Amino acid sequence: MPPKDGKVEVRLEALRALRRGELPAVTAEALRLWREGHQPADIRVRRAYLRNDKLESVEDERKPLPMGQRPLAARMITPKGVALKLHLTLLFAAQCSAKPGRTWKNSYPVEPTPQSDHSWVGLTATNAKYRGPGIQGASVATNKRRQVTEALKKLEGLNLIRPTKGPGRGRQGFDLLHENGKSTQAAGVPYAVPSAAELFVDVPREFFTEGWVHVLTTSEIAALLMWLDALKYDRMGTSDPSLFVTRVTSAVRQGAYGLGREAYETHQQLDAFQLLDVLRPEKRHYDGRWQEFAQDSSDLACHRVALTPNGFSRNAGEVVQEVLQRRDALGDWSRPPNAPRRYWTITLNKPKPDDGTK
Repeated sequence: MPPKDGKVEVRLEALRALRRGELPAVTAEALRLWREGHQPADIRVRRAYLRNDKLESVEDERKPLPMGQRPLAARMITPKGVALKLHLTLLFAAQCSAKPGRTWKNSYPVEPTPQSDHSWVGLTATNAKYRGPGIQGASVATNKRRQVTEALKKLEGLNLIRPTKGPGRGRQGFDLLHENGKSTQAAGVPYAVPSAAELFVDVPREFFTEGWVHVLTTSEIAALLMWLDALKYDRMGTSDPSLFVTRVTSAVRQGAYGLGREAYETHQQLDAFQLLDVLRPEKRHYDGRWQEFAQDSSDLACHRVALTPNGFSRNAGEVVQEVLQRRDALGDWSRPPNAPRRYWTITLNKPKPDDGTK
């Protein structure tokens, strides 16, 4: 019997509580918002939000990129905060209402009102608990509002939103700012939906309408954005013309995406959730160590990753809970025994030699 993983147990219990509570209602509201709007197939997230324009130098894994040099998405990786999840939900709502190239004015209140069709509290799922009576006691609703308020303060500090009633008063209303990180306290750049001419990552709309944004950790979400970016801008062909794979080296992961080793290791969870197909080198062990390492094997030094078809179209709560239960029982991140993998029958295309011709 493998030893219990305390973090998995805590996450599993929190997910069960979320599914018994508000998660179904929150995902239903997101789906209603999408149906009422332009119904985009994918949500565009500008590349500058998750990747540095310049590759920063990181010499030691134990000394990661300073926080101020990391992309905005990486700065919002926290164990409990919901700033990254809330901000992505803001982008989702904006693109349901405005077409590419158009600006968007936030018309939704933070808390529901008799006049509002939607609210940010209603579109956010948090693991808020009742802590009992007494001076320190607070209801579930109060704790949820506190988490959303803290997330708004974080987004304001990163110049991703601007409170309409003055600094620190985002709960009373705010405007969404451009996610490329160019806004300042003195001058905010209003948000506009990315046009086709810009560099952006495509996040499937089911990421929101099936609840993935709420049940994945912030490390998993930041890593997922990295893989989606690499699959779009740094992909390689395979023997299957419809299947592309990618890889991310340690230098790029740290210097461009600002992600540490822990975030990279979430490829195990994302593979178990069947969002990604991870192809490990034949001579590389599950823990990353090499068997009979040789210099000529460096071509497969990194995992290859492909996007699993229709992976996001499933109910996120059901999928993640089932994987966490298996992890809790067996001690590893694994798929069901009958789950297919696309790379079983494909081989990687080797780069063609450069013969000097153009």
